[in-house]
Amino acid sequence: MTSRTPLQIMELLSATWHPDAMGDPATAQRWAELFDEDIVLIEPDSLPHGGRHQGLDGFRAAQAGMRELWEQRIESAEYWQCAPDRAVLRIVIRWTARATGRSVLLPMIDLIRVRDGRIVAVEAFVHDTAALLATLP
Repeated sequence: MTSRTPLQIMELLSATWHPDAMGDPATAQRWAELFDEDIVLIEPDSLPHGGRHQGLDGFRAAQAGMRELWEQRIESAEYWQCAPDRAVLRIVIRWTARATGRSVLLPMIDLIRVRDGRIVAVEAFVHDTAALLATLP
């Protein structure tokens, strides 16, 4: 396997962010190529899908939990390689609760760690979890 830099990984990952890609089998395959099987995802505990998620199945379950509650539309995204094994992603998402139709536009910062050309850890920081939770019933 060719080792990719964090920036190269982010470029490949960003291609999976459009709405049509989320349910596409090619996206699942791309994620399998970009995310390590033992990935660790850490999200704010206050969110319904928050906490520490271990492994690719845990990562996918957390993503599915978000999509079950909210429709997400990415308004903007930018990323930087900040160390040989790390990237920072600043992403602005419009979150619309499926149950209420209420929405909020929020930025997030993800700290991403890479090893052997795959993402091994993501730590997510949501700008205002209270505003996000207020969209739910």
